[in-house]
Amino acid sequence: MADSAPSTPSSDTSSNNRRKTSLEFIITRPTSQSGSSSTSTPTMIRDGIAPVFHPAPAPSTPTPKPQTTSLASSSSAPKGKKTLESLPRELLALVAFHLVVDDQGYGSHPCSLLPFLHTSRTIHEAISFDNNPQLYHRLFQATFDYAALDRRYNWMVQHLSTQAGKGKKLFNLFADPRSWAIDYRSRWESCMRMRKVAEYKKVEIPGVCDKATFIADLWNVWFLLTEDDGKNLRFLNGRCHLKEFLGTYYKDNLLKESLVPGYPRETGDKSLAIWCSLFAGIDTIGEDNAAEVDEKIFMLRPYVFACAKYDVTYAPWHHRKLPLCAPDCTDHEPDLTLRSKAMTYKRFGYSWKRVPPHFILGVYVGFMRLLERHSDRVGLKAGSSTFSSTPFEAGLPGLFSAIQTMESPLHDREWQRNTMCQDPHTSQGLPPLTYRGQIQGYWRGKFLFYDFDLYRQILAGDMRGVYTGTFAEQVAEMELKETMVKVREEDVGGKGPLLCAGFQEEGGETDEEQERIQAGYGNELCDDADEVEKGWTKEILISGRVMRGRVRSWDGLVILDLHYSRHVMGRWLWRGYLHTGGYMVGRWRDCFTPENLRGYEGAFGLIRAGDTLYPDHFPKKMEDSLGVNQPTPAAATASTSSQNANGTGGGGGGGGGTGRAQVTLPDVAALDQRGSSSPSPGVNASAARTATAATQ
Repeated sequence: MADSAPSTPSSDTSSNNRRKTSLEFIITRPTSQSGSSSTSTPTMIRDGIAPVFHPAPAPSTPTPKPQTTSLASSSSAPKGKKTLESLPRELLALVAFHLVVDDQGYGSHPCSLLPFLHTSRTIHEAISFDNNPQLYHRLFQATFDYAALDRRYNWMVQHLSTQAGKGKKLFNLFADPRSWAIDYRSRWESCMRMRKVAEYKKVEIPGVCDKATFIADLWNVWFLLTEDDGKNLRFLNGRCHLKEFLGTYYKDNLLKESLVPGYPRETGDKSLAIWCSLFAGIDTIGEDNAAEVDEKIFMLRPYVFACAKYDVTYAPWHHRKLPLCAPDCTDHEPDLTLRSKAMTYKRFGYSWKRVPPHFILGVYVGFMRLLERHSDRVGLKAGSSTFSSTPFEAGLPGLFSAIQTMESPLHDREWQRNTMCQDPHTSQGLPPLTYRGQIQGYWRGKFLFYDFDLYRQILAGDMRGVYTGTFAEQVAEMELKETMVKVREEDVGGKGPLLCAGFQEEGGETDEEQERIQAGYGNELCDDADEVEKGWTKEILISGRVMRGRVRSWDGLVILDLHYSRHVMGRWLWRGYLHTGGYMVGRWRDCFTPENLRGYEGAFGLIRAGDTLYPDHFPKKMEDSLGVNQPTPAAATASTSSQNANGTGGGGGGGGGTGRAQVTLPDVAALDQRGSSSPSPGVNASAARTATAATQ
C-alpha cells in the first residue's frame, strides 16, 4: 500500500503545542518550578526541529516520597562535594557550547541543549537565551559563516561614514551579542518552516507558514547563500531541504501563475527564488521529464521575450547621472517612472530595506542554461549561429553549463549594489570604480531574438506570439578594454547621444575612435589611487573593435555601442549588468528607435574567460578562438533573420591590442519597413550592409 501524503497541521492547534515545536520553547526560562522537574524521558532528534518527549514508564517499586528541597537548592548536595550547578557561569556556558559543537568545530541542532537546560533551575538561568546571549553568539559563529558579515560591515564603515551625518559614528550592529543570538534563533525557526514546506508541498501552511513568512525565509536563504563559505550551504542542504523547498515554490507559485490570463507579475519573491536556485546550483528544478521541461519553457517565455513589460535596470538606462536629488534632499518632486524596488525584511533583530537582484536577469541566465540542457525541446529558428569547434570538443558541456557554488567574496559587489541603489531619487549609488577590472578581457555568449514582424505584433498586444513564436539565437565573442578617466560631475555619461553611449555619433567603427577612447577621449587618464578634486569624479570607458561603451557608476550598468556602419541601422546598443561568477546579462536594442520609445529588443548573456563560471574547455582569448559558424545560405533563406554585420575572421589576431568583436545580429532590413524615412536620405538597408562590409 502506498504511503499516504502527510496531512496539513490544523490551524486551531493550541499555542502551547506550537511553542513546543520552536526554538523559543527550548531556550526560554520556565514559568514555574514544575517545568524543570524530570517527569519524562527526552528522545533527541537531531534532524528535527524540537525534541519529542515520551512519558516515562511506571516504576515497578513504590516511588519514594519526594524531597521537600528543590533540585536547584544547594543544600540538596552533601556538604563539601561540588555539583555541576556550582560551576561558574562561564564554565556552564562552555559545557553547553560543546554539547552543540562537534570536535571539528561545526555546530549542530540546538536541541542538544535541552537535557542540560532542564537539569536544574540554576543551570537554566545560567545558559538561557535571555541571560546568556554570548553563548548563542558563539553558537552562531560555529554553525554559520560570518566572515562576509564582518567584511561587508567594514565596507559600509569605509564608504558610508561620510554620509552618516557630519562625522557621526555608524551604528555597530554586531557589537551586541544579543543581535547575533536573535538571528541564530530566527535561522533555526526558518529551518523548521522550510522543512514543513518541503514536507507538505505547500507554500502556505496554517499555523506554520504564510506568504509573509515564506518571503522572510527566502531572504534568509539568499543571505545564507551570498555569505556562504562552506557552513551555510551545508546547513541549507542538510537541515533545511533547500531543493525541495524551492521546488515547492516553483510548482505552487510560478507554474500556477503561468496559467492565469495576462502577463505574469514580476515580484521580489520570484527574484530571490530564481537567484537562490542559481547560486545553489539547483536551477534544474522542474526538469524530471520532457513534459515538465515543456512546462518550464512555457512559464519562462514571457519573462524572456516580452521585453516591453519588464524592466531590467535599477533606474532607466537613459538617465546618465544619478541620483536625481542632492544628498541632503528631504522633499522632491517624484518621477513616477523611477520606482523604488526596495523590500523590507528583518535581520539581527531589526527591520531593513534592500533591493533584490533583478528577477528578469536571473531568468535570462536560467533560460540560456535551459536551452543548452534541452535544445531538442526548444523551437529554434533555422539560421542560428554557433561557435566553431574541433572534433575533440564534440559533446562537451555548453558555455552556460557550469554548476559551481561560489564563496562569499564573489557576491560582495552584488550585495553592495543592492544596498546602495535602492532609490534613483536619493540613494547615493556605488563608488565610481566598483567594477574596475571586471570588464577587461575576452567574452563569449549569445543573444536571443524574434524576427521584427513578430516582435512588432507582440508590442501591439499579441500574447500568443510570446508563448508560441519561434526564435533564433546567435553567438557572440568580443574582447574589451577598460580606460579610467577623470571627468567633471556634470559630464558623467558623456556629451554625445544616448544611443551612442554618450560618444560622438560619427566614427564609432574606426580604429582611430578606439585609440581616442584609450587615450581618455579628451579627459585625463587616472588610476584607482588618484585623488579627485571637488566637483570631479572618475568614470570607466570601454573600447573594442567596432564597439565602444562606458559604465554608469551609480549602479554599474554597462552600455556598449556596437557600431558596424555609419548608418543608424548598422548600430546596436547593449545594456547589462555584471553578475556573480563572470556573467554580463542584459538586453540589446536597435538604435533606430528614439530612446524614449520602446525599441526592438532582446536578451543577451556573456561570460568572461577565466571567471568562475567560464568552462575550462573554451578558449581563453580571442587569438585561440576558431570563430563563429554562420548559417548556410539555405538556412538563412528559411529564417527571417540574417546576418547584417560580420566581424573579422574567426582565427586571426586582433589589431593593435584594441580587441575585436564577432557578432551576428538580426536583420536591419525589417527596421526600414516601419514607414519612417531613413536618417540618411538615400541610404537603405542594402546600402547599410554594403557600408558594413566596407568597414570590415
